[in-house]
Amino acid sequence: MALILIGCATGKNAFDKGDYETALDRAVNRLQSNPSNKKAQDVLVDGYKVASQYHLRRIQQLNRSTDLLKWESVFNEYAALNRYYNDIQRCPACLDLVNPKEYLEEQEDAAQQAASVQVDLGNQAMQLNTIEAGRIAFGHFERALRFNNAIQGIDSLLTEARNMGTVRVLVEPIPVHSRSLELTNEYFANRMFEFLDGFSRDRFVQFFSQGDIDAYDIEPDHILSMEFDDFVLGQTLVESKTKEIKRDSVVVGQYKDEDGVSHDVFGTVKADFTTYRKTLASTGILNFEIRDAYSNQVLIHRKMGGEDIWQYEWASFNGDERALTKDEIRMSKQKEIPPPTPQELFTGFIDRIYDQALGQIRQLYRDTRI
Repeated sequence: MALILIGCATGKNAFDKGDYETALDRAVNRLQSNPSNKKAQDVLVDGYKVASQYHLRRIQQLNRSTDLLKWESVFNEYAALNRYYNDIQRCPACLDLVNPKEYLEEQEDAAQQAASVQVDLGNQAMQLNTIEAGRIAFGHFERALRFNNAIQGIDSLLTEARNMGTVRVLVEPIPVHSRSLELTNEYFANRMFEFLDGFSRDRFVQFFSQGDIDAYDIEPDHILSMEFDDFVLGQTLVESKTKEIKRDSVVVGQYKDEDGVSHDVFGTVKADFTTYRKTLASTGILNFEIRDAYSNQVLIHRKMGGEDIWQYEWASFNGDERALTKDEIRMSKQKEIPPPTPQELFTGFIDRIYDQALGQIRQLYRDTRI
């Protein structure tokens, strides 16, 4: 066990397995704390020589390759060599054993080449002028920035590619049909656009009102239609229930004994307690549809039903209040109130429908994340 632990600490086991990065890292760490450790010294000397030869051979092989993306691999090989260099530079005892070489210029050249290839691939994709090609191009331009964050005109390229890859969705005005009620859908429309604005951030999808479409001369790709087919209020239902309540051992009076000392008189008190419950149900259906703006093909269509139940409870009693609990007394002091207005009930119903609509949007545009 001790030998295994020593081997792990010095990096010898990792070196024997060909894991040169781990081997060198452990050897450097051991020599920083114990510069005279012979096993760690051997791992450092042999490991740096073998690892350097390995990465340099890989670079030679890659340079002979015709693979367009080879420069990313070349970059990674030089990056590994420079990590070895930096680690050894921080260890005085290590510098007495090996003379590491720095490859910063070579790594930077590979980064420039890798970035250039990604920009070229992005521009080629842009020539196709399709939504999918725009998303592919955006990916190439973003990858180019990983290797070079000072590419001239890259911000414009990213913007152009994102615009090309974005699905533009027209959200049509949302009408409300009710046979007998005057209702407004402003609450629903405001909540919906608030969600859509947040949802479209960092996605290849944007939602526009009809006013936006007209003002900015935008050609939509999809059309989102939402229409409340109907909203109905049920009959107000009032239910009542009476029960007799008794409580024993309640002080009901006093008496004085022969010595003139007062004593409590205990007895049972009663009350008839009546609870009332007023209920009003509201129901409706939202017709939800998204279709292709060019072919008019329906992409998704759902009839979303919902119900909202409004309830209010109060109470009264006849008899001795002392028979009641504190909650029953509190409830008996509440008075009957009228039900909410149709608009308030409609708002409550909308809250039931809202999450269903959001779920359909998330599902259809789940693959649009940047």
